[in-house]
Amino acid sequence: MSIKNNQIVAPVVITDPYNLLGIYPKNGVWDVADIVALERPLLQGGRPGRINKWSRHKPVRYPQAAPLSDNYPQQAGGVTTYIDQWEGSDTDKNQGIRYGLKATIPHGNLVAIHDTSFDYVAYPHPGTDFCRLSDFDGYDHNAEPNLTGSRIDEISADVPYLFVKINYYDDSVNPTGVPVESWLALASDKSVGDYYPAILVTDENGGSYARLLTNTSTNTVTTLRVKGTSMGDVWYSSFRVKFFNDGTVSPSPPVGQSDTFPGKDSVGASLKVTLFLIDKKSFEYWTGVGTQFILGDYFPIPTSIAMIAEINSTYTPIKIVDFTFLSSYFQVRISFPNGNPPVGEKYSFRISGSGFLAIYDYEYKGTGILILNIPLGTIHPDLPPGTHTYYLTCSVYGVSSSGEAGVQLDSLSKNVTFDIPDSGIIS
Repeated sequence: MSIKNNQIVAPVVITDPYNLLGIYPKNGVWDVADIVALERPLLQGGRPGRINKWSRHKPVRYPQAAPLSDNYPQQAGGVTTYIDQWEGSDTDKNQGIRYGLKATIPHGNLVAIHDTSFDYVAYPHPGTDFCRLSDFDGYDHNAEPNLTGSRIDEISADVPYLFVKINYYDDSVNPTGVPVESWLALASDKSVGDYYPAILVTDENGGSYARLLTNTSTNTVTTLRVKGTSMGDVWYSSFRVKFFNDGTVSPSPPVGQSDTFPGKDSVGASLKVTLFLIDKKSFEYWTGVGTQFILGDYFPIPTSIAMIAEINSTYTPIKIVDFTFLSSYFQVRISFPNGNPPVGEKYSFRISGSGFLAIYDYEYKGTGILILNIPLGTIHPDLPPGTHTYYLTCSVYGVSSSGEAGVQLDSLSKNVTFDIPDSGIIS
């Protein structure tokens, strides 16, 4: 028995991978070829995923029967270099396959990194490749890649910032996990620490937006590693990104960019989120990105790809049923689909569009009245007598304990008709 802390260590015996992977010999025959055959697709009778693909040492196809070495000497031109044979054969490496994994990282289409995969394709194929039991020497069933990020499944609308972790562990800390440097070296001459952490978010309407993350220690945008500090090179792992209004006055972003998330961010909305690294200091504010968005070399955080995160809130859900204009005010009908809020809960309504802006603060007093009369507002077009139709949006926001409007809880857009008498609007 040579299993310790979910790792297989030499000397490896045939029962080790069976026991660690929780599988049983086929027809009572112990055969490493049967183990690797489990990684075949389901339609081919496989059960892929039993072997942890993120283990640096695991079965890979390599054209030799002898055990692999992670420090194999090669001679070329009188110079000796050393290679890690588990990284794969030259044939596989020329196809972008490293440690048995095929990374499909689209470039020139930032949105498509949501679809990045690290598929375990270069496992030995029985009957074609050597199936070495020794490939399991050093196999770690709990291994992770040496670049990891937060797993995000919810975003709180009650706080302005989303906090994330991005951790890089070199070989001295994470010797058993697959190193991402193998792929980075293909795209850029920069090392992992020279990249800027960033986030890509796609909303339910298909809008995609990217932004660099802010270093929580320095409160600035930095690379993953900051060189030449008083403490030498410093690696950082804690970052944040501003999603919602925090009540502060921020510098005006460049045209077309936003300080708060510009996509659909109502409570209950689902967002697709990918954390990634990019080698250029760009989009310091939220920037819309499309399928032809090309900017530098980027690399997704392997553990943080295409995560589905729901926006949630402690505010009582509120729905705008309808709104219309009556003489000198907007009449807004609301409902609380999940039950009434506690007395004293506050909301802020805004009606905007076509030159209009009306802001109205509302506090639930337990009366059960679900019709609000909102004054026209001080900002509106000069309307001549007659009938006019404008496309307006009525939105409602939660109000924080400090009195700031926070997350958008609901919105409704529609054409609103104004019948203006000869005397004009009474505002």
